[in-house]
Amino acid sequence: MNRLLLASVIALIPSSVFAQTPGTAVVVPILATPKGHEVGVGLGGYDYVEPGDLRISIHGAKFAAEYTGTFSLNQRQHWFARATARTAMGRTTYDGWCAPWLIVPESASPNGYALDLGDFSPCSEGGGKDWYLEGRALVGKDFVGQRWAWSPESGLGVRHLSNGFAGLAGFRTEKYLYLPVGLTVRTAISSRSVLSFNLEYDRLLRGWQTTRNSLLGSGDVPATSTAPAFTLDGFDDISFDQHGGSALRASAKYQVNKNWSVEPYYVRWNVDDSAVNLGSITYTVNGITATEQLGFLEPVNFTNEFGVKFGFRFF
Repeated sequence: MNRLLLASVIALIPSSVFAQTPGTAVVVPILATPKGHEVGVGLGGYDYVEPGDLRISIHGAKFAAEYTGTFSLNQRQHWFARATARTAMGRTTYDGWCAPWLIVPESASPNGYALDLGDFSPCSEGGGKDWYLEGRALVGKDFVGQRWAWSPESGLGVRHLSNGFAGLAGFRTEKYLYLPVGLTVRTAISSRSVLSFNLEYDRLLRGWQTTRNSLLGSGDVPATSTAPAFTLDGFDDISFDQHGGSALRASAKYQVNKNWSVEPYYVRWNVDDSAVNLGSITYTVNGITATEQLGFLEPVNFTNEFGVKFGFRFF
């Protein structure tokens, strides 16, 4: 009877939860990808840069919120799926270059003038509304050892970015479709805490960028010593396709206990030049209206984002 009772008690103790040596019982955290739901909030810095002689920067602090759901696909073989939704928002400052519109004589134009740009000079614009929304679906597999776990994963991600400019919300928007490939490594720090490192490479599959010049409306430009006054009547919106680019993500997550975590992170996007697209501008000189087509492109750019996220996990 005593043997039967002892066997029953041992059967009720989960063998995966502790390792035992004579006289001691040490709890070992589970190193596989934790299943369940996690919400997080964070604060970080954001800086979008177009490099070159006319370098511009759109930068500022952003507040972030995130949800992650992780589910088991095959518990025995350690396959899992993960879905993440993240948003970040804030007000940014534009530091770059500005140039005035001007007109120059052109005999082929209906009103005798062609549009041109004057000399560039440094300029700054603050308070633009800036935000992005990102969604990701990933599938991965855990390889769990005694002290370390390795969890590669891949899937598909989408990103929508909105930049404000000159008080105009949504003046410039970008949509990315990308392929993420990542690896997370975990190890136990104590009986309740886990430290993990994540490194991920994202390959841009397709990008769509739109600049809503039509939001600029119209305006009058005064006369100069070399040209009469004229009116800018309206601009076309310009759209670009982007086919080259990538991102690198890195983070270190300290799981304080089964619920709470803290995670510093860094993300860098690099996107190549787009092809040149034509856009129309309508202007009026001496009561005569003309339309001119100009070429535009989305230049090579990179974005750095860094911050700290605090997470709460529940089941």
